[in-house]
Amino acid sequence: MDGFAQPMQSDRSPDVSAGLPAELTRFIGREAELAEVSAALGQERLVTLMGAGGVGKTRLALSTARRVAEHCPDGVYFVELSELRDPELLANAVAAAVQLPEQSERSTRSLLETLIAYFGRKRLLIVLDTCEHLVDACAVFVQSVLRYCPQVRVLTTSRQPLDAPGESVLQVMPLPVIDPDEETLSGAEPSDAMLLFAERAAAVVRGFGLTDANREPVARLCHRLDGIPLAIELAAVRLRALSLEQLLARLDDRFRLLSGGSRSVLPRHQTLRTAIDWSHGLCSEQEQLLWIRLSVFAGEFELTAAEEVCAGPRLPADEILECLIGLVDKAIVLRLDDEGDGSDARYRMLDTIREYGRERLAESGAELEYRTRHRDHCLALAEEFDARWLTGDQVAWMRAAWHERASLRSALEFCRTEPGAAGTGLRLVSALWGMWLCTGRHDEGLYWLERLLAQCPGPHPDRATALRVAGHLSLMSGAHARGLELTQQARDAADEGGGRLDAAYVIFNQGLAHTLTGELDWALDQLKDARERFATLGERGGEAWMLGTMCGSYLCAGEYDKALATFDETQPILEPLGERWVQGWVGWIRGAALWGLGRHDEAAAVLRSAVAMCMEIDHAQGIAFSIDTFGWIAAAEGRFERAVPLLAAADRLWERFHDPRLGIPAMHQAHDEAVAAARTALGTRRYEKLYAAGAALPLQAAVDRAVSAPHAAATKERAGRTRGGWAMLTVREREIAALIAEGLSNRRIAERLTISKRTVDSHVEHVRGKLGYASRAQIATLATSHQSSSGTS
Repeated sequence: MDGFAQPMQSDRSPDVSAGLPAELTRFIGREAELAEVSAALGQERLVTLMGAGGVGKTRLALSTARRVAEHCPDGVYFVELSELRDPELLANAVAAAVQLPEQSERSTRSLLETLIAYFGRKRLLIVLDTCEHLVDACAVFVQSVLRYCPQVRVLTTSRQPLDAPGESVLQVMPLPVIDPDEETLSGAEPSDAMLLFAERAAAVVRGFGLTDANREPVARLCHRLDGIPLAIELAAVRLRALSLEQLLARLDDRFRLLSGGSRSVLPRHQTLRTAIDWSHGLCSEQEQLLWIRLSVFAGEFELTAAEEVCAGPRLPADEILECLIGLVDKAIVLRLDDEGDGSDARYRMLDTIREYGRERLAESGAELEYRTRHRDHCLALAEEFDARWLTGDQVAWMRAAWHERASLRSALEFCRTEPGAAGTGLRLVSALWGMWLCTGRHDEGLYWLERLLAQCPGPHPDRATALRVAGHLSLMSGAHARGLELTQQARDAADEGGGRLDAAYVIFNQGLAHTLTGELDWALDQLKDARERFATLGERGGEAWMLGTMCGSYLCAGEYDKALATFDETQPILEPLGERWVQGWVGWIRGAALWGLGRHDEAAAVLRSAVAMCMEIDHAQGIAFSIDTFGWIAAAEGRFERAVPLLAAADRLWERFHDPRLGIPAMHQAHDEAVAAARTALGTRRYEKLYAAGAALPLQAAVDRAVSAPHAAATKERAGRTRGGWAMLTVREREIAALIAEGLSNRRIAERLTISKRTVDSHVEHVRGKLGYASRAQIATLATSHQSSSGTS
């Protein structure tokens, strides 16, 4: 690192970067990469920037060269090799770039020897750009120079490594992008890809800039283009003739659209297709075959999947590994970072590279064959996922399915559009019900189900399953009426030929619907029936799920003690399964029941455990409910500065669903009462400031805030002795407290309010827990004091 630690003194002109081409446009982003490459050049004498065509290797190399130029007092030199075809002329290209004096040439020496003598002990940097078609020649040249010229450093750009001794290879990735379908744009900083597009667009459309109106389409365009700088710059040029919306709509034909770049740009970068053609030409015939067959995978894949789907004529399965290594070496396929869990290596192609392969696959006439094989692979994966869903393998299979989600969507689209494939699509989308439920993607699951069901209108062996899955997704998104309608259709289909498992799930859906609408007796009848059916079928996961839903029924009805008792009955069945999704639900239900009883310390401890399980499997609704309930606890204790950000964070999480909190009236009431108490205590301005801060919290930050603050018993006791104590009570609790002040017993209160005595008992205990009171007399005193201060009777 000594050559880069301090600027060196020299008699040369201070403009040591004169050997670099001028920058005509501003370099955007990549600060972390610039620092990494600069540091690598300080440690190693040969650094290769490797990446796909158009990813920005050259610009990164040039920017790095300018940054480190002060450490190279004898100059930095750029050697562009893309137009050089004869490897024997490599030394000539370098000699021209460094302006080798003619008098230094000797007929008794080769040009390489002359260069080595010229470099001698000079401190300089040579940038060899676009080495992939001259890899062997570049490796020999660099090795010779570095061996005899101890102060020279070399930075190369290539689509594959030189494999020279001492080479440090750094992978250049596309610019970071934001996926509007997975991430929120509100309040987020624009990605580097968006900034690049905006700057290049401003050069062709006067006054163009990022605004609230165009952030979403710009983000979507950059995401569709994989963050590849070349593709983004070519797209920006098209704004001369097209609107942003037209440009986005035409991206499916991106190779025709993104052509005709600047005339000053090298030919291989004037169109996106030419840039990728260049990479294609570097591949062997078998590597080209694997490339086009891998194009059926959207997103990530493993080696075993590639061997299963892509083996065929001229490419046996046992040769796929070597070809895959070749594509990784040429930056056609990216090897993803290991997750540290011992799982197999995963790979992906950028969408632009994949679509190029898909076009060539179509031209070969083999597209239908390999897309069908890919669909069958996805179906097998989905059915294995379904079989493992309510087991101890749940988390691992959830992660596997999530990694494959892009390919699963591609397979579903194939089933939707390929004649005769809709029935297979029904099996595929239904088998993935756990993924749609867990990750909160109910709408996506319903999107595929509704379209595939429409293509299978008559009797079909998979129709009953698909309908009851659609019914369940609708119910769990809060669309109760639609869920019941689909469940009725599922019952009719099951009667016509569905299996016993479908019949059990149909009854479960009916019980769930009554649970969500607060009809306890009806719900319990259905859920008990469903539980017995699952037990008879040996479906322990389904049985545990039914018991968990029964806990939820009692919670929604305010029967907190019964919810806890049913929880105890659930555990011997649920815990041995080792799964996390139902346990996350049941853990939240138990925590909410303890909150309902005013046992806040216990509730907080249970919720911490529940939210940890939910985070482990990305259980979207369980996380949202848990954060919500932490907010209710804080509000009940008068800690409104803590409560409001949590309530806001929960609201933000619920935005993706048809109706927040599953449309459960009791849960809406709990949330609304906490909000009302906080707004009253804090005032509108302070409340809104805290709410905005909470709504902006990233998911992990919201969870950390929810679980971090310990319960403060002293705070609760003080809250009960202040006038704020009355504001902490719900409307129903205030009503009961007022009747206690009138001297009514719990039984008389139940008769007056037309509710069960057990419910009144629970509310009274809840009031005592919130306020830290030991007797009914204290409740009566608080109610009387409030009535006197407010002038009511």
